[in-house]
Amino acid sequence: MINAPTIRHRIRDERGSALVIAMTAMGLMLMLGLASLALTDQQTRQSGIERHRESSFNLAEGALQQQSFLLGGRGWPKLAIHALPASCTPASNPGNPANSRCPTPSSLAGAGANNAFDEIDYESGVVWTTKVRDNSAVNNQIYTAAIDADTVPRYDANQDGFMWVKSTATVQSRTRTIVALLKRDPIPIFLPKGVLVSGALEIGQGGQPGVISTDTTSAPVLRCPGYGDPCADYEPATNHKPAQIVPDSVQYNASLGNRVPDSTLQQLLDSATTYTSCPSLTQLAGIVVIDVPDVTRCTYEGNGAINTAASPGIVIMKRGTLELRGTAQFYGMLMHLNLAERDASVAGTENCIQINGTNNIYGGVIIEGKCGTYINGNARLTYSPNNLNFSVTGVAGLVQNTWRELPAGS
Repeated sequence: MINAPTIRHRIRDERGSALVIAMTAMGLMLMLGLASLALTDQQTRQSGIERHRESSFNLAEGALQQQSFLLGGRGWPKLAIHALPASCTPASNPGNPANSRCPTPSSLAGAGANNAFDEIDYESGVVWTTKVRDNSAVNNQIYTAAIDADTVPRYDANQDGFMWVKSTATVQSRTRTIVALLKRDPIPIFLPKGVLVSGALEIGQGGQPGVISTDTTSAPVLRCPGYGDPCADYEPATNHKPAQIVPDSVQYNASLGNRVPDSTLQQLLDSATTYTSCPSLTQLAGIVVIDVPDVTRCTYEGNGAINTAASPGIVIMKRGTLELRGTAQFYGMLMHLNLAERDASVAGTENCIQINGTNNIYGGVIIEGKCGTYINGNARLTYSPNNLNFSVTGVAGLVQNTWRELPAGS
């Protein structure tokens, strides 16, 4: 039996109290540590979210800049036939001419040391989209949701040189959207002005008087020894029949080199819509390059106007034969580069450009090298210097005070 003094002694005994204090202190330290860990974890997550938001913003801005570069370098879409798709995405097929002005993952990212988006954030879960819309439907200096509609033209329908670009990017589920109004900065292209430059000329028996109509300063030029040579097969004026070329004058220069400077040609090629098969008649509008094998014949039968006097175009054929039939009116220049080096002086060589039917060409024709031109029927080639004024888009620049970020979900 424990007596009362013993119990009181044990109650007053302070041995072991340090353990209680130590446990309490450890508990407090543990809570502080856990709180600090939670705070650090939250800050790390917030830092990651902010980094993902910044990465998506950089990607959206990069896509917008690449889109503006393509609208400049690949040619400003002035005609409906050159309208961009409803949206450009990484899946847009660059082989389709309709997508030729769309950014691609490779063009957006760059290559090697220039790869702007090779960080870990861009390894997966990345989506970007660009949209190009005309400013004709609404106030042309203020972006509204109405501009985003698919019914708004995706080319410069009002021909004022302004278009909106919207760029959206998502990186690791974080989305940013920016818009800007672009302005076309045209660069004039200076091409030789004349009704015809060719290695040879043949006007068929059905060719009427005045098949070629020009002025006294722009006579046809042939890389040919002179009239009477097989490379100059046409009828000059006689006592009984007017000339097929009016005025009745042709210049001959067998040693004449290429008429289009390489730098000018490169500007045209960079700005053109390129087809690797024969495009349709309506697709000949604007600046167009046809890049087909030399055995290919692109034949066009139809009517209507290709381009206009106010907005002429250029068809550049690298190889093959371009044949126009029907009753169409073409405003601008037909150009054949003759990269296959056809020579009209060689028997059986086919002419590079053939104009038949009742087609009317208002502008001029240039064929490089010694390949020839054939005109027959009621077709007409009429020199029109105003239809030989061309420009390409040097830069599609951002209009000041139109760049802004849209709220989430816009």
